[in-house]
Amino acid sequence: MNKNTPLVSIIIVNYNGKKFLDDCFDTLQKITYSNFEIILIDNNSTDNSIEFIKNRYPSTIIIKLEKNYGFAYPNNVGAKNAKGDFLLFLNNDTKVHPDFISEMVDVLKKDSKIAICQSMLLKPDGGIDSSGDFVDHLGGVYSSKEQIHDIREILSARGASMMIRKEIFNKLKGFDEKFFVSFEDVDLGWRAWIFGYKVVVIPNSIVYHVGAQTTKKMGNELSFHGFKNLLAMKITNFEPKFAIKNIFLFFILGGIKMLKIMFDYRFKGTTNVLTFEKTPVSKPSIRSILRGIFWIFGNYRYLIHKQKWINSHRVFCTPDLQKKNVIRNSIS
Repeated sequence: MNKNTPLVSIIIVNYNGKKFLDDCFDTLQKITYSNFEIILIDNNSTDNSIEFIKNRYPSTIIIKLEKNYGFAYPNNVGAKNAKGDFLLFLNNDTKVHPDFISEMVDVLKKDSKIAICQSMLLKPDGGIDSSGDFVDHLGGVYSSKEQIHDIREILSARGASMMIRKEIFNKLKGFDEKFFVSFEDVDLGWRAWIFGYKVVVIPNSIVYHVGAQTTKKMGNELSFHGFKNLLAMKITNFEPKFAIKNIFLFFILGGIKMLKIMFDYRFKGTTNVLTFEKTPVSKPSIRSILRGIFWIFGNYRYLIHKQKWINSHRVFCTPDLQKKNVIRNSIS
């Protein structure tokens, strides 16, 4: 590793996102950090995305997949092909500030315990898209829209602009490919904390993010993945005693409240509000919920194996993470 300017591998997953690629890649050409490579993982797009990048940005490394694999698997493919010391996962519907990589690299160089960092994500109009994700005591996921001015610890970084040390990404076994889409970044960040590392958001690393451009047409399919992934994280990332208790409380005591928050209040975006999930999705049908529950039963052995592996590497327990306030006692 070049300690002054380590190589950064920028990994961008694309699925029929040609209309966003020029803005994204154009801003990447103007960044102040010089030592980087760009890897585009294409989920078998049909809108000539690959031809566009080949012609307009020929230095890009392009890997075309044979079908749409969602988010987790393509990013893992990108990571396996990356040469960088740091991996930067970036959404295709973003525009970046020239210093956004430099700010992230500087933070990682100064503190070896920081495994993952997130840019401050802003909406195209300058409003706050996300200043980091947290979970509550039941394992519900919330995104902070709080304006911050200092580096802050968060539970997980948004995959829209997330940098992670490659060696730690490999140690954590990357994104869980069974997730397909939704919460795979939360799962990774939570796992990083459990392993004894830190995750932070960096307010001076600015990225503008349109958001939900690939997932907005998924409808109930996105709801299915979000629901089953949320349950899966509770099983694998809480200790067994907390997992059983929290799943029970979620369904018996918190289910109605959580669903109301999820569907009615997610996008109000006022200062200091923690809002549920990351992308607008339709209200899940009973069929989506039942599919999610059946998926959990069908993959129970895998989930228990993952839970045992995570707990065998546990440095920070759930009460530790509550004290650090990355697992919060309530939504407020």
